[in-house]
Amino acid sequence: MKFFKDNPQKGGVQEMLVVAMPMVLSMSFDTFLVFINRLFLSKLGSDYMNAALAGGLMEMVTVVFFNGVIGYSTAMVAQNLGAQKTARCSLVLVQALLMAICSYPLALALMPLAHIYLNSFDVPAQQSVLQIQYYNILLYGSIITMARHAFACFFIGLGKTRIVMAATLTGLVVTLFFSYGLTFGKLGLPALDIVGAPLAIIAGSFAALCILLFKFFSKEYRENFSTNKCWRFSRRISSTLIKKGLPSGTEIFLNMLAFQALILVFDSQSLAAATATSITFSWDMVSFVPLIGLEIGATSLVGKYIGARDFASANRSAISGIKIGLCYSGFIIILFVGIPDILVNIFKPHVINPEWDESKALAIKMIRLAAVYVTVETLMVIYAGALRGAGDTFAVMFISSGLHWAITILSYVLLNIFKIGVIETWGTTVFIWTAFPLFLFLRWKNGKWRRAWE
Repeated sequence: MKFFKDNPQKGGVQEMLVVAMPMVLSMSFDTFLVFINRLFLSKLGSDYMNAALAGGLMEMVTVVFFNGVIGYSTAMVAQNLGAQKTARCSLVLVQALLMAICSYPLALALMPLAHIYLNSFDVPAQQSVLQIQYYNILLYGSIITMARHAFACFFIGLGKTRIVMAATLTGLVVTLFFSYGLTFGKLGLPALDIVGAPLAIIAGSFAALCILLFKFFSKEYRENFSTNKCWRFSRRISSTLIKKGLPSGTEIFLNMLAFQALILVFDSQSLAAATATSITFSWDMVSFVPLIGLEIGATSLVGKYIGARDFASANRSAISGIKIGLCYSGFIIILFVGIPDILVNIFKPHVINPEWDESKALAIKMIRLAAVYVTVETLMVIYAGALRGAGDTFAVMFISSGLHWAITILSYVLLNIFKIGVIETWGTTVFIWTAFPLFLFLRWKNGKWRRAWE
């Protein structure tokens, strides 16, 4: 008996699984390598793990605006594919790649501002030095990650997500090899600890980029998408990419900046709070990032059916994403509520510091509270992805960024002005977060995105 139908319903669960599952696995691979990277560093001490979280997020904040603009090329490729304009799909990729190249020097120019921002929070001195080292190395290698992102968006827009998954798996293997070797001085490599960890991530990204390049220039894609004849500047496509991508880039930048600030607000309370926050958000990332694979699948399918003017299938795609996401979220809730002590102990350092018991107790409570918004995150990412696929990027930016900053500012006020405890503040943050998907759902049901295409 076949598990999949020969002719799946357009925008149905089966089609969403075919497109999204390789991206879910791909995002899981990326999350796993970052998780392992921090896990290795946690064995050197809590300061190293905390620095990797803060420095890694700061690098994401620095480049996420540019990656957000580049990322809209996924919807543009999907829309052109739906409209059967295959040659324009590869032309969109070239404009996205040009955006990556032009963005790199701008990202490097932001480095001094990032240093000032990181040093503006009252974190331990050792962590401050380490997180800047980690951040600098990742930023210097960001041209590789941005180029990889541009090529990945091309294949995702075509629905060829297995190619991206294969590239990411290759990058994962390379990263694990260098991360273990360079962190601890194993496998014939020098021990570079905080320096080796980001170098391993860059090496993995380069390996993944090579796989995507090889496939892009293969005979199949030269014949079907004219990938050997697309290397020119297109003012029209670039203008659309910038116009539609700017809200996405701005949204992700503001969200990441708020998220970074939120972590540093908790970090500044005490070493125990900083360690508990690092552990909690490490597991939060493990649970959340695979959902981005579903978001990308929703963007790709909705974009394709919008391009074909098939609005019923576009709406069905969003519903299918939610069904899959809720099943996944149920599994994560069981883990977060049932075995938080096991999840926390994975980050137990080789040499126990005096704050570890306090950090562990805080982290267990924070992880259990995090289970509350796992389901909320599913609804959030699917409706955000669907709206982006429809080109309604400004509304997503306004709703998302507004709520992220409201939560961050509220947390600062509760912790530093009203002197409310870490757990109480975290619980308030989680409760407010549950309102987020409602605004996106109302925007989707409003249907303004549809009238722009009719």
